[in-house]
Amino acid sequence: MAPHENLARTALDEMKDGVFIRTASVYRDHISSEPGAKFPPESGRYHLYVACPWAHRTLIVRALKGLQDAISVTIVHPTWKRTNPDVEGDDHCGW
Repeated sequence: MAPHENLARTALDEMKDGVFIRTASVYRDHISSEPGAKFPPESGRYHLYVACPWAHRTLIVRALKGLQDAISVTIVHPTWKRTNPDVEGDDHCGW
């Protein structure tokens, strides 16, 4: 299976015999200064988008590691308005 084919999965997709078995993440890469690294550390190469309230941890780690000058940040403000205001019966609010 290609990595992009299992991106939109739910917990029900990961159930087997009534047991939840988490699929391994396809987003596990590291910034490394080793020769030939997939993601070398370079100032200005990376940008962090912080969208959900729990993502503040990424800002904390960025600060603790002193990466404020190397990794720029955009804070995305979610909307709590109706997602589909023109659809009758759709009461979903949020992102």
